[in-house]
Amino acid sequence: MKKTISMMMALAVAGSMAATAMAANDEPMVIAPVPNTQSQQAQMKIVIKGQTTSLQTISVNGCTMVPVRAVAEALGYTVKWDAAKKAINLNTKETQCDLRIGDNSYVVYTAIEGMIGMSAPFSLGAAPIIKDGSTYVPVDLFVPLCGNDPAVVKVSGDTITIDPDATTEDGDSGQIPNPLTVHNSLAELAKAVGFDIKAPIVPAGYQADAYIDISGELAEVFYTKGEDTLVYRVGCGEGDNSGVYETYKTTKTVNVKGISVEMRGNDKVNVAVWSNGGFAYSVSSEQGISETEVAAVVSSAL
Repeated sequence: MKKTISMMMALAVAGSMAATAMAANDEPMVIAPVPNTQSQQAQMKIVIKGQTTSLQTISVNGCTMVPVRAVAEALGYTVKWDAAKKAINLNTKETQCDLRIGDNSYVVYTAIEGMIGMSAPFSLGAAPIIKDGSTYVPVDLFVPLCGNDPAVVKVSGDTITIDPDATTEDGDSGQIPNPLTVHNSLAELAKAVGFDIKAPIVPAGYQADAYIDISGELAEVFYTKGEDTLVYRVGCGEGDNSGVYETYKTTKTVNVKGISVEMRGNDKVNVAVWSNGGFAYSVSSEQGISETEVAAVVSSAL
């Protein structure tokens, strides 16, 4: 398959539920208070890739939390703290994940230059928190980060085992299915998600490359032009369904035929999101497109 589809299929498995590492004391001691829902839990032993560690666990909302920096680095991730965003980036140079303190929304996406691929946002049992200078995340985060085989994280008694090479035996129903399905046409995609999808008017030179549904709920069409990929998404509801969490120089709202469109970007528009008639829409491009080109996409969806 084409490289855009291949990367998305790989990331889908990680998303159905992504620099130089900084020293631990580079993180602030307190960013947000630990939720009152934190409960006492007998300390669990953490074994990573066969090595027993001295790492500590905590429990929030009944969810077992582990120190993300130590675990991620043991698994080969570099970890970067962004004080301005109160966020952490985990990166293996192949896949990466952004974590925000207090935000129970996770996404895995490609770290390979020149390629685009991103999972749909997913939630876990709790949001990342900081306690005693360390950031804790649900241990289950390492399942999607390591390919989404549930065998990666195993809890037995008072021991948590994390092994990125572990695989589920054939026939085990615990394996989480791939939420992405590739279709041959826009009509086939519309049938899969259960709502009509109008072909958008995209900038000159972009050609439809892939028609994908995410869990039968979100329609996604890839358009390619040279090294750039334009991603058009449509789904029921309202809000930002772009799956893009980059920070851009400018953000503004533009009225297009009575529709309020949020445009984010640097020199051009890299992400545009809007809602209309009970549906949420987005269009994104790494290289960016003009406001006029965004308006054409929005108008064609009416």
